[in-house]
Amino acid sequence: MRILALETSGTRGGIALLEADGLQFGGGPYDGTAARVVDEVRLAEGLRHGRDLVLAAKEACERTHWNPREIELVAVSIGPGSFTGIRIAVVVAKFMAMDTGAKIAAVPSFRALAENAPADRRRIVAIGDAKRGGLFASLFDRPSGAAEGPLGSHFDEVFGPALIEPAALAARLESSCAFIVGSGIVKAGAAMAAFDLASEDLWDIRPSIVGRLGAEMAARGELTDPLRLEPVYIRPPEAQEVWERKERMR
Repeated sequence: MRILALETSGTRGGIALLEADGLQFGGGPYDGTAARVVDEVRLAEGLRHGRDLVLAAKEACERTHWNPREIELVAVSIGPGSFTGIRIAVVVAKFMAMDTGAKIAAVPSFRALAENAPADRRRIVAIGDAKRGGLFASLFDRPSGAAEGPLGSHFDEVFGPALIEPAALAARLESSCAFIVGSGIVKAGAAMAAFDLASEDLWDIRPSIVGRLGAEMAARGELTDPLRLEPVYIRPPEAQEVWERKERMR
């Protein structure tokens, strides 16, 4: 099965093409690590317009001699994260599905981000800057002995995704063994200083991981109707919040 992965929830966008031999929709467990990465492109920071994403996918298909209409699954990172970026990826995924008949797997962005953690870390906290104060955060526990096997068996999400203040998140964590990953480290660094902070090269979601998690979801039959595909925003856009404040003051 040919897969297109879209990731635009972070500071950089990106796409990946993957080939998943033996994958069937609803066919039962599938190890996403078996999906072969054919091409992966990371866009420069700020290049997350629809035209940039579509062009990157088009050029990747040309390099690999893929016909875009042969893509059977679009795995899209749905947030939380950048309002604008996520909307763009969701629109591109919907267009692909409606135009080509490809299925959609809506991949939680922080679930993909957690895969950046080293295999020996048992508690992983994925965080992003929610702007206007606060963080987007999810807390994952990796069961003992789960370092091997399908990606989807690696983590249990025990908190989130949620909007939370850095100090409140630090207080919620039970021990200093938590591994913190994501661009929210810039904002939360002081409050989270007692924990293990990931290096900057681990802050961005890899499009190929979005594709591999999407493959596992597709095998389990966890597909999304294009008409029902929605981003995970957690909080409303800033413009909406400003408007609501003005309305309350009248």
